[in-house]
Amino acid sequence: MITRNPSSTVSRFLEGHLRRDAQARELSVARFMSILSGICVVVAAALGPSMGWDLTLALMGLSVVLAGYYAVMWAVLRKGVFHPAIPWLNVAIEVSIPAVVLTFDLRYQGPVYALTAPTIVIWGALVTLAGLRSNPRLGLAAGALVAAEYLTLYFGFVRPLLPENPLITLAPLFICVRAFFFVATGALTAVLARHFLERTRSALASLREQEVMGKYVLHERLGAGGMAEVYRATYSPEGGFEKQVALKRILPSFADDAAFVTMFRREAELCSTLNHPNIVQVFDLGRHGGTYFLAMEYVDGLPLSGVLKPQVRKPLPLSAATFLAAELASALDYVHRKTSPDGELLRLVHRDVNPPNVLISRIGEVKLSDFGIARDAARANLTVAGSVRGKLGYMAPEQAMGRDFDGRADLFALGLTLHEALTGRRALSGHSEELLLRAAVDQEVVPPSQLNPAVPVALDAIVMSLLQKDPQRRTPNGAALRQQLLALEGPAAPFPHGQAELGRVAREAKALATALTQEDSESFAAVKAPAVRSA
Repeated sequence: MITRNPSSTVSRFLEGHLRRDAQARELSVARFMSILSGICVVVAAALGPSMGWDLTLALMGLSVVLAGYYAVMWAVLRKGVFHPAIPWLNVAIEVSIPAVVLTFDLRYQGPVYALTAPTIVIWGALVTLAGLRSNPRLGLAAGALVAAEYLTLYFGFVRPLLPENPLITLAPLFICVRAFFFVATGALTAVLARHFLERTRSALASLREQEVMGKYVLHERLGAGGMAEVYRATYSPEGGFEKQVALKRILPSFADDAAFVTMFRREAELCSTLNHPNIVQVFDLGRHGGTYFLAMEYVDGLPLSGVLKPQVRKPLPLSAATFLAAELASALDYVHRKTSPDGELLRLVHRDVNPPNVLISRIGEVKLSDFGIARDAARANLTVAGSVRGKLGYMAPEQAMGRDFDGRADLFALGLTLHEALTGRRALSGHSEELLLRAAVDQEVVPPSQLNPAVPVALDAIVMSLLQKDPQRRTPNGAALRQQLLALEGPAAPFPHGQAELGRVAREAKALATALTQEDSESFAAVKAPAVRSA
């Protein structure tokens, strides 16, 4: 058996994180340098009378070129374009700036001024900046390049112009010592950078030993609700096998809530028996650090609610919406027909079908998630006396009123979800929880074609059949709904283009969310990822 070294996993994780963060670091450096170069133009102009206008104009020209370069670099990086060679290029340019200034000083002010000008001081600071890019080799390379440039300029251009008896500090021996200090600065910066990286690896290794959920290495948090949170995680058993999963765990403050823990465990037990391509799979249930967790299938995408953003109010393409509904119909039909090992019908009802619980992958896969309140129909109406479980605004009338209901309540919720996908806005609305609870009973839902003229009559009829308030008149089951959707023709047909269209919309929404995240990160804000419903 091959035993995987945990420290190698930590190192790979840290190196991957630093590579992903390199773009953000270079973006910050480019923005700072573009602003600084612009300020240098003004400073050089102010010093013109004392330095001489020839040198001033040369320095102003250099500052303008640098400001333009870094402005372009900032714009390119901001669009997401990045190459590993960019930090090396930027470091080479940055540490060469004093060499160019020294050349200007030599040309316009003479050799003594060139070797004693204040700008020489920033060479060491630029070497240090190179090492702070979390790559020790950049610090070493910067120190060596500065020393080479300094010695080349001195022995090739400055020394022949010096007087016969120059200042002792301008003699070759002192110049070589100064070059050595540049190399030493780079080496010291590299040592410190390597030290910080090692300490970070040590901290991550300690975290792996103490805070990971057993064999699950936690990464970024995807979302959080009132009682639980979801992380992207890597399942890392022995032998080098790794798998991306979504890890949902109860917040420590609710780990002692017996009712919630029972519901949490029920979700794991129920989902472990469900095996359908349109249902999020549950792989594991465990306890770690005083709290419970679920390891679930990781869907690389976002929830339907992330696609149907309220501020956008943009409907899905017809084929994408009907494909979405057909896949959910298949999942619900499977759930409603699920039997026990001895063949007895379980009469399961999801009870919480709504956009946040429908996950869309980047390639258009549809996954129904969050079975935390799914129950058999005989006990599904009331979980606690006087309380109705489900998402307000997506309940069937019989569910909202606390009456007995069956799988047709899930079909009503699917009808509301499909209506929203076709129109870009919620079908039921209310300004309070009480109004939302009664909306399913009191409000009349208009056909989606009244809000989106592109919806054909046949699709209108399918949606309105799902939204019949009387369960007896409603579409009877998911299989019948899927057949109705598959019979659609023209732009509303779910196949063959529905999945591709849905994937395209999901990718665009995710790209927009990523762009907003990058902009918000500049003001320390975070974009909201798939939310975990508060139980």
